[in-house]
Amino acid sequence: MLSITEQLIDFLQFVLIGVIISIIFDFFRSYRMNKKVSNISVMIQDILFFVIATIIIIMGIVYILDSDLRLFVFLAIILGIFIYVTLLSKIFINIYNMLFRILKDVIEIFILPVNLNLQIIKKIYNFFKKYILKCCKMFFYVISLICRKLNFNKFFNIFNKRGKKNNEKNKAEKKN
Repeated sequence: MLSITEQLIDFLQFVLIGVIISIIFDFFRSYRMNKKVSNISVMIQDILFFVIATIIIIMGIVYILDSDLRLFVFLAIILGIFIYVTLLSKIFINIYNMLFRILKDVIEIFILPVNLNLQIIKKIYNFFKKYILKCCKMFFYVISLICRKLNFNKFFNIFNKRGKKNNEKNKAEKKN
């Protein structure tokens, strides 16, 4: 049998576990407030939260109570959640919102040069693309004129329009 002080310490540890679970919940809630998330993302976050909360509770029961399940465990967790929601929730949400804004600004600072470089490369590509296409069109036009003048169509017209190979059989079918 455990003494009352040991049980009180266990009770307070599970109150702390309730506070920790609430802090994790507010992290997910703050993330959803700062970023537009889809329904699938919300479901994944909820599953992740419940897995984390379950692991924390089970590990607390195993390590603190040596796998003995007592009624005060759930009462202490609920009390910890209630204390956190009434006293600390707004503070932590403000802290999380500030951290998400700072993280967003830091990411934008690092992504901005990459984005600018990509835009410059895209503009250079579009500039040269026009001229390369014009040069290719002129080159093939000149080649086609040379082929017409020198009557090279016999050599280059191996395939008909459908991609079938021209031979005597196909020519005979065309005449009939």
